Amino acid sequence: MTEFLEAANTSPSGGSAAASTTLAEELLVLVQAVEGVHSVYPAQPLWQSIAGAAMAAVTGETLPLIGLVGTADTLAVKVRIGVDASRPAPAVTREAASAIRRHLLPRAAVVEISVVKLGS
Repeated sequence: MTEFLEAANTSPSGGSAAASTTLAEELLVLVQAVEGVHSVYPAQPLWQSIAGAAMAAVTGETLPLIGLVGTADTLAVKVRIGVDASRPAPAVTREAASAIRRHLLPRAAVVEISVVKLGS
């Protein structure tokens, strides 16, 4: 199955509580600031979230670029990025994950970053 990827560099909107939207926006800025990240894609691939994609198409809302799930003590963060050729993808993902973990301290975080596109 081929997935259509729409790169986006805008903040997620709607659908979630104001606190998590703010946190998601903060994390998006951190990830975009990492050297080598050229795009951030919706956290959930469209083919994995058919209902979410359909709802987004009907309402016009964008899918969240940073996925957040968890409690006040532990948070799971999911990010899908495109990496340019300026740096090795593993180094870029490690730096982005480290920036997210530092930002969330003292809260424990499980960070999952997937590289879905290499090159510009």
